[in-house]
Order: sequence, then structure tokens, then C-alpha cells
Amino acid sequence: MTKIEKMVELTQLMENEVFMAFASYTTIVLSKMMFMSTATAFYRLTRKVFANPEDCAGFGKGENAKKYLRTDDRVERVRR
Repeated sequence: MTKIEKMVELTQLMENEVFMAFASYTTIVLSKMMFMSTATAFYRLTRKVFANPEDCAGFGKGENAKKYLRTDDRVERVRR
């Protein structure tokens, strides 16, 4: 199969209505996923709320770090 034949197949695929819908929805879902992970990380860092001890190691050690292991309603709202 030559490059021109492959290009023709690709062009036909781009004209396919179902493929275009799939590509659009995939782009939307991936964009939302990337935005939500960034927003969750931002809220966790600005409010100093962490889910496990490894995440809060930079803010304290031992008993001091345990105060950062909690849930926050604003962070949970972003995660939903």
C-alpha cells in the first residue's frame, strides 16, 4: 500500500461522522480529566489538605504531618 492510498483512507476516516463524534468526545473527556487533576492538586496545596502521609511529608514529620491528613469539603467538591 502506498502513502497516497493510506492518505485516502485517512481522509475517508476523517469524513466519517461516527469517528468525528468519537474524536470530539474523547478530546472533551481528556481535557476535563487534565483540568480536574490540576484543580484538585491546586486546592489540596493551597488548603494543605492531603490524602496520604507521603503527600504531606514536605510540610512536617511525624505527628506534625498528621494534622494535614484530613478531608476538606471544598477539595471534595472539586473531586466530584
